[in-house]
Amino acid sequence: MAHPIHEANLKLNFPARLQKLTKLWHEINEAPFQHQQTMLRLWASGFFNKGKGREHLINLIDRGVNTVVPFLVEGDPEVLVETLVGNYKPWAYTTQLALNFFIQQMELADTVLIQAATNSMFGAGITRTFTEYDRKVTLDDEVIKAGRPTVKIIHDTDYVGDAVARDREDFAFEGDIYKLPTAYARELFDGKAENGKNPADFIDADSKLVSDYSPKKISDPNFDRNKWALRDQTTFIDIYLFDENRTVTIMPEGKNAMILRSVEEDGPKESPYDYLGYSYFPGHPVPIPPAWGWHDVDVSSNIVAKTGREQAEAQKDIVLVDAPGKKLGEVLEASNNMGVYQVPGLTGVEKFSVGGINDQNLLYLAFCEDVFNKTKGAEPIMRGAGTGSPTLGQDQMLHQNASRSINNMYTRYHRFQTSILKKLAWRIWTDPTVYIPLIHEVPGVGTLPKIFSQPDKVGEFYDFVFKIKPFSTQRMSPEVLYQRMMQFASQWILPTMPMAEQQG
Repeated sequence: MAHPIHEANLKLNFPARLQKLTKLWHEINEAPFQHQQTMLRLWASGFFNKGKGREHLINLIDRGVNTVVPFLVEGDPEVLVETLVGNYKPWAYTTQLALNFFIQQMELADTVLIQAATNSMFGAGITRTFTEYDRKVTLDDEVIKAGRPTVKIIHDTDYVGDAVARDREDFAFEGDIYKLPTAYARELFDGKAENGKNPADFIDADSKLVSDYSPKKISDPNFDRNKWALRDQTTFIDIYLFDENRTVTIMPEGKNAMILRSVEEDGPKESPYDYLGYSYFPGHPVPIPPAWGWHDVDVSSNIVAKTGREQAEAQKDIVLVDAPGKKLGEVLEASNNMGVYQVPGLTGVEKFSVGGINDQNLLYLAFCEDVFNKTKGAEPIMRGAGTGSPTLGQDQMLHQNASRSINNMYTRYHRFQTSILKKLAWRIWTDPTVYIPLIHEVPGVGTLPKIFSQPDKVGEFYDFVFKIKPFSTQRMSPEVLYQRMMQFASQWILPTMPMAEQQG
């Protein structure tokens, strides 16, 4: 059966079907999006709400996120560029220097990779690699729109998938929803579209900017936040078509159903989007995130913790002395800690305790803690929260076993970031305006200037292999580096030294 995107429909043209399928994707995934917001609210623990909430005493979501994410990424990755063509090796190294320089300039870890890893804890880590238009240049008497290679984070609710497909391999298209300043969009899309019309003539602002910024107006929950923008904004949808290897731009349903722009993806025939997920339920393209496995334990433990906190705060010690008195119950209820009260029939002075936490609550909290520690990526030894055995050797074995689940996640993450870097490398490689001055440090010689630019380029893109140094995104302290160096010396260099001396 043909995909709905390709069906002949006299009532709906191709852009209109894309608008309908985009809306269908968000309707089908409404429940996962709502669950994601629930998990994010638990993680924030009321920080962005007015007042002081005391409902979230134990934040297991935060504990899990800050255990897994640092294992996935902490800093910018380092790229290796290799080639089998001997004459191209100097240029391969120049390309490697240029890519690593560009990654550092972008601050790729802070702006993209860490955010994507964090997003993948609650849904999916989604990015898009593209050239962001920012200027016009003249090359060979031709005016072209040029820009800077860019990687952007796409939130789950802004992502568009194929609602008809049962898994990602069957997608006919994917894309994202975004906003642009209206004036910038009219300049960007100015030209003749496939239907012969100028798309810029159909681009209007989503809403009229307000002039009333009174607190009463802005605090209205029904107030349109788009009206607060500094400039007029317009919403667009970019859709990548897998079978045609091109990206088309449309507007949301309710606006003119036309293709504003169509761009052939001249690079590797793969989507400009990268999608990071860890656990997929059969027949569903949206992953089940790690935080969903922590959610119930977090909620349950905090219900009991709240009760225990109230019991502990109600605990008080009272000193009772012998004397006539009335309404002892009301007196005890209104009493202060270590208050002194007269009670008939008492001999001497006696200390009396009321309230206090129930020991059964503490046992249940310990049970919840144990359940959480057994979930994927949340083991205490992985976050340095405590040892699991009396000896270092046993701890190392426990750490190795506990690392398996996170290593599985890292394998997927490494593939995710490698795909991003290959797309970024292609964008830089094919940029006709690229010019990156570099410094090549040669040990024992000094520094040599190098230039990465189109006129100096040799070979073709596919003559080179782009890799990321394994675990280069993870940062180690000098103590850990020293420990590993000594371990390598004691376990490898020293045992083989006599054999090496005998062989000269």
